[in-house]
Amino acid sequence: MTNAGSCYPSLSQLIDFLRDFTRDRRTPITAQTYLEEDLGITGDDGVELLEEVALKFGVVLHTDEDGYQTTFGLGDNEYLFHSEGFDPLCIGRLIGWLRNKPRPVIRDLSVGELHNVLIEAHRKKQIGNSVK
Repeated sequence: MTNAGSCYPSLSQLIDFLRDFTRDRRTPITAQTYLEEDLGITGDDGVELLEEVALKFGVVLHTDEDGYQTTFGLGDNEYLFHSEGFDPLCIGRLIGWLRNKPRPVIRDLSVGELHNVLIEAHRKKQIGNSVK
């Protein structure tokens, strides 16, 4: 089942994949569902999810040069997931403040946004294949 006869993954295919990845059959998942806030996907699990999505749907989401920045339109200090680190005394935050580092901005990704990124990655792949 792809969109309008194309080879793009459908939203329902992505949702089915997310259900399998999270092993959560109860939480409603729609285009407006957020990966971190609603599904609890964060840190290394978030990176693993993006790697698995890329493999499952046969696209490139990460590059050695830009990481996920270009694919997801992230700014210099923007990230898709919080880290999983444990910092009860906020020592990491204090060190960052002393070094005058800006606080990272976490942009929680919705399922719909991830779906749009997948479609765009498929388009780029098709263009690359047609040029060869």
